[in-house]
Amino acid sequence: MMRAYGDEAMLKPGVLRKLLQRAGIGIAVAVPIALLFFTLFYAANRASLGRDLPMAEAHVRDAYASGALQDQDWIAGDTGIGRHQYNDCLILYMAIDQQARADQLAASPIKPVQRGSESMCQALRAYADGDRAAGRTGIWYHQYVHGHTMLARWLLPVLPVETIRNLYHMLQTLLVLAGILVAMAALVRRRAPVESLFWLIVFLAFSRWFGLESYGQSLGHAPSDAVILAYLLFLAIGAARGGIGRRTSLVAAAIFGSLTAIFEFLTGGIPLGLAIVIGGLPFALAETDAEEVRDRVVEAAAAFCAAVIACLAAKILLALWVFGIDSFRETSAQLGVRMGMAGENGFGPVMAIKKLIKGLDALAAGMHVLAGAILATAIGFGIWGGRVLLRSGEPLLRARTIHLIASNLAILALLLLLWQHTIVHAWFMERVFVWTIATGFALFALAVGIRSKRL
Repeated sequence: MMRAYGDEAMLKPGVLRKLLQRAGIGIAVAVPIALLFFTLFYAANRASLGRDLPMAEAHVRDAYASGALQDQDWIAGDTGIGRHQYNDCLILYMAIDQQARADQLAASPIKPVQRGSESMCQALRAYADGDRAAGRTGIWYHQYVHGHTMLARWLLPVLPVETIRNLYHMLQTLLVLAGILVAMAALVRRRAPVESLFWLIVFLAFSRWFGLESYGQSLGHAPSDAVILAYLLFLAIGAARGGIGRRTSLVAAAIFGSLTAIFEFLTGGIPLGLAIVIGGLPFALAETDAEEVRDRVVEAAAAFCAAVIACLAAKILLALWVFGIDSFRETSAQLGVRMGMAGENGFGPVMAIKKLIKGLDALAAGMHVLAGAILATAIGFGIWGGRVLLRSGEPLLRARTIHLIASNLAILALLLLLWQHTIVHAWFMERVFVWTIATGFALFALAVGIRSKRL
């Protein structure tokens, strides 16, 4: 007889040993996959160097002339250029500044140091206009893998800046639309109705509360966001086709973690990605046994985390090989700052709360009150829905509910771990709460369905 998912028996040493074994399998599968993807990235990054730099710089100058790039680093509420122009200018600068050896640039790009009150976008304009950083001391930017810079190096010589932005934005739009259509078509055909309803709610939430109008065109946010949306679409298609098996779920999670690490710019992709694996994967698996679902999720979550760590470790080792121990000191120092363990934070509790509240408009430009109200509604009714589902007596439904709750706790834990970064950058980090909105409304809908006996 199946044991109730989450009862005390599940915490016995034998069960914990089994879960550790499952996690070990996930790690063992993920590490070689991650190293393969990092190797492919490195090869592509190295091949991107020296590609028609004059044309790339001309496209930057044309962008300033047309207004696609401006001197301001941040343009609140802008849905044309996008809100986070600082990252755009930084990535474009790192893409065209190739005044170093190829082995160095393939490991880490050069980050400019602004002069005086100069904005990052003014620094980019000066460089594209011929100022080859005279009087500017650049630094090696070791903290990320920089997949977004690699993409810019490939695209900028052949496409204008505005076209690249439109391409990124269109890609995410198509991924969201595809997810909605896949879920609706499955519901019409009565295929996996519970799962398809869940994915429809998820994609509808992402279509409105992921800030795509402000960040979908960003050269820094868009690549990582597209990876997340592509994985969501993969899960939705898998659910509509009757569910994915163990091998597929494990390999897909490892690939997802690898690409997340490669294209992540510490904008929330890692906590959001982990939450999706924990909470979303149970709605895409072929297994219907609660304990099997738990085991698959443990494997996949371990694979995702191991892939992220393996790619970041590979980057650290590559930087150590090329630049020496100073690269590791810089990376570890920055991690200490992000965790609030080093440097001056510059704000107290009141200021932190204000930043977190104001940052809610990352979910929808200029609507932080509505975004906050929707988030509170999703949490409140999601708690009600979760309680109903946990009392339903259906093991699989209870298991999925526990995973959805755990996925939101994972987001909260990672945001608290890097609390300094979360507060300072709340104006884009809080986009991860789109998952809280999606899962809250999904729990409510599923609970209503159970109570009405229609699902």
